[in-house]
Amino acid sequence: MPDLKELLKELQATDTELHTLTAEREAIPEKIAALEQEINLLSHRLEEAKQKLTNSRTELKLAELNLTSQEETLAKYNSQLFSAKTNEEYKAFLKEIETAERKKNEMEDQIIMLMERIEQEEVQLAKRRTEKETEESKKKQEIQAVKASQSQLEARLKEVREKYERLRKELPANILVLYDRIKKSKHGLAVARILDANRCSACLNPVPTQQAIEAAHSNTLIFCEYCGRILFP
Repeated sequence: MPDLKELLKELQATDTELHTLTAEREAIPEKIAALEQEINLLSHRLEEAKQKLTNSRTELKLAELNLTSQEETLAKYNSQLFSAKTNEEYKAFLKEIETAERKKNEMEDQIIMLMERIEQEEVQLAKRRTEKETEESKKKQEIQAVKASQSQLEARLKEVREKYERLRKELPANILVLYDRIKKSKHGLAVARILDANRCSACLNPVPTQQAIEAAHSNTLIFCEYCGRILFP
């Protein structure tokens, strides 16, 4: 009959691996969703940059139309200046021309600022487009890699699960009940090693020397006095 403690050690190792692999498998959809969200974010940033540039170009066209209209108004005031019949009319036209000139200058300044902003936004758009092309390709490759690992993970899970079931069948029923009870109460870890300094690897409390000797040289199950786990050397 196989050594009882060796069977328990192997069962614990297999149990732990099964738990780890299951957790990895369950995390895969979340990983894929996170990568897809990053791809969507890249698209969103690109669309934002496009819309920003479109809005600025529209604003520039409107500003240019307003400038044209203001230039026409200024030209009209200049032509009316020479038709003034009184000094008061002449002064009034000069005041209108001064106001129109100021507005025209402000509009020209605004147009220069808009052109500079558009130039910056064009650079930003090109950057976003390159970023999307580069990063999106990387993220898609990562998704494919995760999906490929999922197939390998499923195959390994099948192997480990089969081994786990086989080991459970090899253990006496009463020992299996004991193992499951300790495992349930100790967050999945029923078996622990005795470290070189005679300490339990799970709770790190000291293991009496006599117990450590018995664990190493007899087939009797030894339990940690503090955490209740099955000990092995």
